Amino acid sequence: MPNFTVFNFDPDVLRTKIFGSMDVAIATDADGRLEIAGISDSITVTAADLDIRDLCADNDNVLVFGFDGSDVQPIRTDDEGRLEVISNITPTYTEDEEAAVTTDDDFTGLAYVDTSTQVMYTYFVYNTGANSADVRLDVSPTGEDEVFYIDVAARTLASGATDTFVAKTFLRYTRLSYRSTAPTEPTTLDIYFQSQSN
Repeated sequence: MPNFTVFNFDPDVLRTKIFGSMDVAIATDADGRLEIAGISDSITVTAADLDIRDLCADNDNVLVFGFDGSDVQPIRTDDEGRLEVISNITPTYTEDEEAAVTTDDDFTGLAYVDTSTQVMYTYFVYNTGANSADVRLDVSPTGEDEVFYIDVAARTLASGATDTFVAKTFLRYTRLSYRSTAPTEPTTLDIYFQSQSN
């Protein structure tokens, strides 16, 4: 509908009549207020076994219904009247693997993982090499290599040993860092990152 500007401000020219459902114009008084008809005639109600009284939980109830997508269903409660709520949330599982990474004399960090929305996550480390390794867990607010906090101090994994690492402090990014325990004695690690989120 075009939005034409009205230049005529004369109410008598711009009158609009509003009709009700019976094709009768809605009535107003001289001040423009709606006239609402009151019910003055008596009303007769015919009923069998009419019981006028206060509602009582032992005899009366009011059901509340919900819609399950195809049918109307009454809201369920337990024996104590508490709502029964069923959660259909299945966690999303993710996994990443870094196989046969080689340690060096200085700590090397894996790529940061954005763990801000993970409900649960764990790093698993398996020392598959001949020498021991030191492994720690870093967290960072930015994911930059130089901006991090050592959240789980380095632990030594002997050859053939396994360990798991879980962050104690919440920051958005998490990574695992590793090095050779003894200089010039590298080893290899298999590292797994597994997580669940809603």
